[in-house]
Parts: sequence; structure tokens; C-alpha cells
Amino acid sequence: MDAMTATAILAEQLTARGLSVTKQDEGTLSVKNPLHFRLGETVTTGGDSYLTDYGYEIGQYGDEPATAGRIAFLLGVPVPSQQEVIP
Repeated sequence: MDAMTATAILAEQLTARGLSVTKQDEGTLSVKNPLHFRLGETVTTGGDSYLTDYGYEIGQYGDEPATAGRIAFLLGVPVPSQQEVIP
């Protein structure tokens, strides 16, 4: 999977969790919690992983649902119960 496809999948996963996602350029997403305007994160692609704007690895390509969950947690979005996990 290439970075462009992986980023699009991650954007879908983040949007499904209620986050606001804006594509900045190839491989870079600006993610915001729409209920808290100061809570946001820039997620970029690096090698075969996703990185925060501080350079921390937050997930791997191919594991977009878990990566979206970590980002949502960082931005204060409630974690869904096991029965509500987004496919």
C-alpha cells in the first residue's frame, strides 16, 4: 500500500470517529477535535509509519484503525466499546 492510499484510509477512520480532517499535502493530515478548537495534531507519513508533528511514531501502514484510535485518544475523543469498533 502506498502512502497516499494509506493516508486516505486513515482520514476515513478519523472522520468516522468524529474528528475533523484536512489534507495538507501528500502524506500529511491536519486532525482536529471539532468540540475543542485547540486540540489538534498534524500526522505525516515517514517510512512505513505515521508520525505526529513532534516526530513520535503513532502507527504503521496497514493498521489504520488502531492508528486512528490512538490519534482520537490524544485528541480527547471517547474510545468506543468493543462492540462499536469501526471496521
